[in-house]
Formats: sequence, structure tokens, C-alpha cells
Amino acid sequence: MLNIVNVTAPFFALVACGFLAARHRLLPDNAVPALNTYVLYFALPCMLFRFTLATPFEQIFNPQVLFAYTATGIAILVIFIAAFRFATGKAVHECAYAGLAVAWSNWGYMGFALIPSLLGPQSLPVIIAAGIGDLLLIVSAGLALAGSGGSGEGSRFVAVMRGAVLRVARNPLMWAVIAGTASAAISLSPPVAIDSFVRLLGVSAGPVALFAIGVSLYRPGVRVLRGDIMMITGAKLLLHPYLAGLAATYVFSLSRLETHTLVLIAALPVAGTVFLFAERAGADAEPIAGAILVSTALAFFSFSALCWAFGVQFGA
Repeated sequence: MLNIVNVTAPFFALVACGFLAARHRLLPDNAVPALNTYVLYFALPCMLFRFTLATPFEQIFNPQVLFAYTATGIAILVIFIAAFRFATGKAVHECAYAGLAVAWSNWGYMGFALIPSLLGPQSLPVIIAAGIGDLLLIVSAGLALAGSGGSGEGSRFVAVMRGAVLRVARNPLMWAVIAGTASAAISLSPPVAIDSFVRLLGVSAGPVALFAIGVSLYRPGVRVLRGDIMMITGAKLLLHPYLAGLAATYVFSLSRLETHTLVLIAALPVAGTVFLFAERAGADAEPIAGAILVSTALAFFSFSALCWAFGVQFGA
């Protein structure tokens, strides 16, 4: 267990550094957008491009992995929305963002940095395949449910879905995967200077992404000791990885590496983008903000314990 903590602790320590920097006002107010822009539009795309350039197509677009993770995400989305509606009495569209918080892991910032350090670089194709299913299907389903009710529900649904489609189409991570795969298909290799430049950006993705998560977690005035926040957090860190393990093992018969990778993706904290969606839609975003903070703090313990239970052999 100590060996696992030795690997996971530095990653969560980077998150803590970002949180403390924001807490003590060591960064300007616009630090979060600036950091997110760097990670999302420069560092992570470069990392993904270099990886997909060197990876066979069938490993990146693995249908079994994609469908296994998508089925898990849709299942947990529907189950939790029903449970949250029963517990709170809210309408389905009002519970949809809470369901999306449970179904959408922070694999973009935390997954790429943390999981390959535990399972090895061979877990990267699994993360990418799961991420494609997440962006194309799980997030779209959650936003569709969020836009399915309320006043002006027809126009609101169309607007929400249009926004979801545009977000996927504009997502630089998707285009990085496409560009890398296309370049590999035609055996196109970038010049040495460009490759070195892309590599430098890619290497910085993990540390800067984790620091940015910590900065974004600092939200003064958010109450975290609430039943709805604890309900979202518990389902995210416990129920989601459990269902992912069941689906990967008994329904899709995935390999040990694929199963462990999908379970660890599901065990990651709530994705911060859920809060942005809820806030922009005028929904109650405070439970989402609280769940992002609490799930990130508790994930250090639950994620490390899960790795220990798997008997993770680092890089194997």
C-alpha cells in the first residue's frame, strides 16, 4: 500500500499546491482560464498527438472498450438520476447535472497524468477509447436529459444539444487524436524540431493540469457538508467504478489491463466541466461545485485503496 501511496501522493500534492495557491491569492483572478487554455489547447493535444502517432489504429478505436465504458456511463447516469430524483423530489432535468457529475470522470486532466504512472503507457489507448465514448455519448445523453424539461423545453433542448455537439466538434483533444491517427496512417512524421517542440508541450500536460485542478477547486462560500453533495460523491467514487468493473469483466470480457484501466477512470473525481455546464444553463450548480471539491479530496484515499485492492504492479 505504501508503494501505491508513493505514486499517487505526488499527483494529489500537485492538486493541493494549486488549491493553496488560490487560497492564499498567489495567482491572479484569471489564472484558471489561462491554465485551462494552456492545458486544453496546447499541452494535452500535443501529448495525445505524439501518442496516437505511434499507436496502431485498432488500439485507439477499440470498440469493446468504448462500448464497455459507454454502457457503464449511461447506466450510472440513469440510475443516479432516478435515485437523486427520489431523494430530492426534483424533476428529471434538474437532476441531470448531478447524474452527469457521477458519470463524467476527470480523465482529461487527472487520468492521463495518473493512470499510466500506475499501469504503464499501454493503458493510454484504453483511456483514449473510453474518453471518445464519454465525449460522444455519455456527455451528450446527460445534456439531452438536462435540456428535456422546464419552460420552453423544446427550444431549450435544441439549444443544449446544439451546444453539446459544437463542444465535441471543437474539442482539441478529439482533433489531436484524429490528427495523430491520420498522420500515422500515411506514415507522416514531423521534423525533429517540431517533434521536440510538441514533446515539450506534451510533457508539461500532467503537472500543469493537476495544478489547474487545484486552483479551480477553491470556491469560497461553497458548503460541502450537505446530503446531496455526499450522495453525488459516494456514487462517483464507489458505485461508478463498481459498475465499470462488472461491465468490463462479466459483460464485455475485457483483459485485466483494460478492466483495471476502466475501473480507475471511473474512480476519478467529478469532471470540473460539469459545473460549467450547470452554471451556464442556470441550474443549481452549488452541489456540483461541492462534489468536485469533496470527490477530489477523497479520491486520494479511495483511488489508492482501489489500486491496492487490484494489486497494481507499476508500469506492468
